[in-house]
Amino acid sequence: MYCNKFFKTEEEAKAFKKSHGGALYKNIKGSHTRQAYRVEAMMAVQGGWLRSTETDTYPFCVAWNGKPLSAGKEI
Repeated sequence: MYCNKFFKTEEEAKAFKKSHGGALYKNIKGSHTRQAYRVEAMMAVQGGWLRSTETDTYPFCVAWNGKPLSAGKEI
């Protein structure tokens, strides 16, 4: 299953990525992964586990294929 999780800090995202694998996307100016982050955020907003107003609060995202987290643990 395709999954993603959003983070407030890059350090949190990197630690999660290290333990779960996947790709790290950043919604920060100058990031070459910014467009990929926006796609992840759009899917999360449509899925109902992220509000569009939270993309500034959670500018880092790790996406991976595998076992999903428990319900409500995406952020």
